[in-house]
Amino acid sequence: MKRTNFILFALFLLLSCGELWAQKPYKPAATFNGDTLGYLEYNYTKRQPQYIGKTVETVLKELEYPIIYVMGTFQDGSPTKLVRLTLGIRQVGKEPSAERSDYYIAISFANPPDADAYWEATDNNRSSPAFSQKIYDFIKELEISYISSNWNIFKDPKLIEEQKRGGGRFWEKLRNGEIEFD
Repeated sequence: MKRTNFILFALFLLLSCGELWAQKPYKPAATFNGDTLGYLEYNYTKRQPQYIGKTVETVLKELEYPIIYVMGTFQDGSPTKLVRLTLGIRQVGKEPSAERSDYYIAISFANPPDADAYWEATDNNRSSPAFSQKIYDFIKELEISYISSNWNIFKDPKLIEEQKRGGGRFWEKLRNGEIEFD
């Protein structure tokens, strides 16, 4: 009996350690030598499974770039729900450019809040409101169900190839963790 308990305990420890080793550590922006997209892609796309079930505040506390605007995506219904929020980020020191879009992080919520509450937090700004303390207070406790950085300008060749081959199933595979990146 003791031997069986020991084997089960050892197996539990081994599986727990394996889970910890599989997690990718957060890398500060300084390690990317000014490559904002590389920073966002690594920390918020490649590490996205580590954010599932955590609050938006977790992301906002570690994000090293300023958020310049927010954009909501809504699900129709009664009441309408805020299902995703896009946080627009501009590379420090860079001005907006017609040649490229701003970088962003898209966050989907496990329990989407009512759109009316979101609009109240933005003071009914229906365009892309600036990120404010009121918006922060509204979203900080929301639970993350999915997170990613710019989907349309990835630099990772493996991701680009998967996207080309994946077609409509690409995003589903990415969300489900079926696509792994180094």
